[in-house]
Amino acid sequence: MNESIFTDDFPEISTDKELQKIIMKFPEYDPYYYIASGCIKERKEMFNSLWQIYHPLADKIFLSDCKKNFHQRAWEMYLGVALIKNGLDISSSGKGPDFVVNKGKENEIFIEATACKRGDTKDAVPEEYFAEKPEEIRVLDVPYDRMLIRLTNSLDYKYKKYKDFIEKKEKPYIIAINRAGLGYIDDIPLILKCLFGLGFQSFKIINGKLFNVGWERKKQFLKKTVQRSQFHFHFLRKETIIL
Repeated sequence: MNESIFTDDFPEISTDKELQKIIMKFPEYDPYYYIASGCIKERKEMFNSLWQIYHPLADKIFLSDCKKNFHQRAWEMYLGVALIKNGLDISSSGKGPDFVVNKGKENEIFIEATACKRGDTKDAVPEEYFAEKPEEIRVLDVPYDRMLIRLTNSLDYKYKKYKDFIEKKEKPYIIAINRAGLGYIDDIPLILKCLFGLGFQSFKIINGKLFNVGWERKKQFLKKTVQRSQFHFHFLRKETIIL
């Protein structure tokens, strides 16, 4: 077993300039998750402590895939460790979803971990803008529709990937999705807007008083790469759970 999840011997760094030099040496690697985490002592120790617990469940390509998809793999590892620490009977066979709880038993549950990426098309979620000086402050819209597109794509992909497998098993299937890679702050969890077609919270002023009149419904949103995308999750059966 590898003692560290980082199979490259990165030096410890203390400045962004040092980090950029290492990133230039490994252009094919995930720069700000894999390389930065492997170069910063506290982050490296944290991930390695999780790895010591998780490694028996890791598939054969886990460590090599971490180099390019560290955020996705780290989320899978974090979730697996959380399940283990909560005393669940968890296993991973390499076939089907990432984890099986109570394998072979009546109360068997399948769990698939996935993490959203910002994307690389016209619908990609832009990087957050942070002003460093007062004169650099700008008013920008939060790209809710683009983030919802990334969420729906992730959910749809993971459902279709294991659709036949799950239907044969007739057991609960959990898609545990991490949206942290998209950035920005939610007003309510973005996954709720995605699943239930929620828009924005609405208010009315009546006789000089402000009243909350609930949430708008949003049945569809426009994409730049295709004409229209529907908020219609016909594939979500009652036993399919989204975290």
